Amino acid sequence: MINASTKFIALIGDPIEHSMTPVIQNEALEALGLNVRNIAFRVRREEFKEAVYGAKALGILGLMVTIPHKETAAKIADELDWLASLTGSANLLHFCNDKIKGYNTDGYGASQSLKNAGVDVVGKKVAIIGAGGAGRCLCFQMLLDGADCVHVFNRTYEKALQLAEEVKRKLPHANVYAHRLGVEELRDVLSNVDILINATSVGMHPNEDDTPVPKVCLHRHLVVFDIVYNPLETRLLREASEVGAMTINGVDMLVYTNVKAVEICVGVQPSFELMKQRCLQELRKRALH
Repeated sequence: MINASTKFIALIGDPIEHSMTPVIQNEALEALGLNVRNIAFRVRREEFKEAVYGAKALGILGLMVTIPHKETAAKIADELDWLASLTGSANLLHFCNDKIKGYNTDGYGASQSLKNAGVDVVGKKVAIIGAGGAGRCLCFQMLLDGADCVHVFNRTYEKALQLAEEVKRKLPHANVYAHRLGVEELRDVLSNVDILINATSVGMHPNEDDTPVPKVCLHRHLVVFDIVYNPLETRLLREASEVGAMTINGVDMLVYTNVKAVEICVGVQPSFELMKQRCLQELRKRALH
C-alpha cells in the first residue's frame, strides 16, 4: 500500500501506456517487502529536462528512460557508466549524492538473454537490424562480449555507416560493417552470420504482421534474437522457427533491465524468475484482449 513514506522508481517515455515495467517491477518490490513502487509517466521530448529535475527534487530514487529520451538522458547526467559513455545513450538515471548518474543496462540485458539461451557470442559473426538507440548499444555490447564482427543493417544506409565509423573510432580493433536493409544484401550477409538481432520495433504489437527480415533470408544455422517482447513470438521469430533456427524473444532483456534498475536504485536484488513469470502472465492476458 502506498503511503507518505513510499519511495518511487519512475519510468518515463513517450508513448508509455504499453509498458510492462510497472506491473513486473511492483510484483518483485512487493515480494521483497519494500515500501518502494514503480510508476510510469508519459513525458514529451520538450519536457524531458524539467521532468528529470522535477523527479530529483521530489526525491524519486531513479528514472528508467525509454524512447525517445535515451540520448538526451546521457547528456543530462553528471556521470555515465562505461556503456552509456560509449554509446551516448542512457536508459537509467540514478539520483545519488546530489548527482545524476546515467547507466545503459540494455547491453547487460541482451548479454544475459543470450547467455540464458546458452548462446556464446565469442568469435561469432553478428548481424544487427537497426542503427537507432538499441542498435547502437547492442553493436558495442556484442563487440565487447567478444564477437568476431558485427554487420549493421539500416533502412537509411548513412545512419548504419555513421554508427560503424563511430564504433571503429572508439573500439579501433573492431570489425564493423554497414549495410542498407534490402533483401539481396540481407540474404548474402546472413548466409555467413551466426546471430541475428532485431534491434528495431518492427513487428511489435499492434503491427504483428511486419518483419524486418524476409523469411527467404533466414536459415537453420542462425540464432535469431528479437528484442521485441509483445507479441512473445513475432513474425520474425515464427518464420525463423519454421526454417529451423533457434529463437530468443525480448522478455529476458526487458526483465534484466528491471532487475538492474532495482539493484542500482534500491541496493537489493529482486527475483528475476518472479518478474519473468509475471511478465509472461501479463503478456498472455493482454494477448486475449
